[in-house]
Amino acid sequence: MPPEHPRQVTTTILAEELPRAIAAALPFRPQAGTRFRVTVEPVEESEDERVQALRDDIAVGMDDAEAGRTIDGEQVFERLIAKYAGAKHPGRD
Repeated sequence: MPPEHPRQVTTTILAEELPRAIAAALPFRPQAGTRFRVTVEPVEESEDERVQALRDDIAVGMDDAEAGRTIDGEQVFERLIAKYAGAKHPGRD
């Protein structure tokens, strides 16, 4: 049985090693050499976050469709068939 991974990891890093997203979230610009204790842990998306991400993706697609940025489905399938017609399929004769 593989060893269990810790739910979180904490380490100390210098200000200049902070990821940009973390540094940007700070209310001040840290001086070089300032040390920070950083904890990292996995976070799962909530149902609300997943639904909102889906709504955002749909809105982008709708905006593209309204702006005419679409390709006919038949053309897409024709291109795919032409591109992969000669490809070998594992498990198929």
